[in-house]
Amino acid sequence: MNPIARWLGIVFLLFAPGPLLLGESVKSLPAPTGYISDFAGVLSPSTKQDMEVLCTAVDRQAHAQIAVVTIRTLDGDQSIEEFATELEDKWGVGNKDDRGVLMILVMTPRKGRIEVGYGLEGILNDAKVGYIGRLMVPAANRGDYNTAVPLGVRQIAAIIAQDAGVTLTLPTHQYHRQAVENKPVQLSLTQIVIGGGVVLLLLFFLVRTGNIGLIFFLLGNLMGGGGGGYRGGGRDRDDGDRGGFGGFGGGRSGGGGADF
Repeated sequence: MNPIARWLGIVFLLFAPGPLLLGESVKSLPAPTGYISDFAGVLSPSTKQDMEVLCTAVDRQAHAQIAVVTIRTLDGDQSIEEFATELEDKWGVGNKDDRGVLMILVMTPRKGRIEVGYGLEGILNDAKVGYIGRLMVPAANRGDYNTAVPLGVRQIAAIIAQDAGVTLTLPTHQYHRQAVENKPVQLSLTQIVIGGGVVLLLLFFLVRTGNIGLIFFLLGNLMGGGGGGYRGGGRDRDDGDRGGFGGFGGGRSGGGGADF
């Protein structure tokens, strides 16, 4: 993206009137295409890929389903528990024995919930999933969902596998790196002066208003990063290793759960 366009976009996000984040409802979400539905865009391709592989193994070998959903913000006054219950009813996370776990992560304001189906409530009670959620909180609070999500999913997968008496066997992947052509961006002196002035003005405003977290977001975007962004030539699995998500099996809402 052109640096000037990026700066102007950030200015618009900061100063445009009215709410900029539209709440997401269960009805507005598309059907899942895998176990990991990153609607908020906070997970890197490699994290999603690794979690898809793990959740596929749990489904095939331990006969239970783990679904992870990230969204930007909730719609209206709906609680995260109500959202999780409604989504579990719509998607049917779990199999015919209701062995399903639904992990919801909301970005703004930050909150999360692990909802457990009746078939797994005996091994994943409210206290246990609450503990797992608390393990995820430090990473989630700093916006590092590439650490938080795998931490929680692996804890859940290990408990399910142990109860089922199986050792999860994960396939060996063939990874390759894609060459990325990095062309230097050439800016005129006028663009540098205008862009620098905009950045200094924004930083001054954010410091005065106490939005320290937004300062890091701004700097990350200007440097081409971003908490959930993933750029360049990452690692990709061969098409033959893509797992076998065939949809959720019809689990029902209820059973238990905990917010974090």
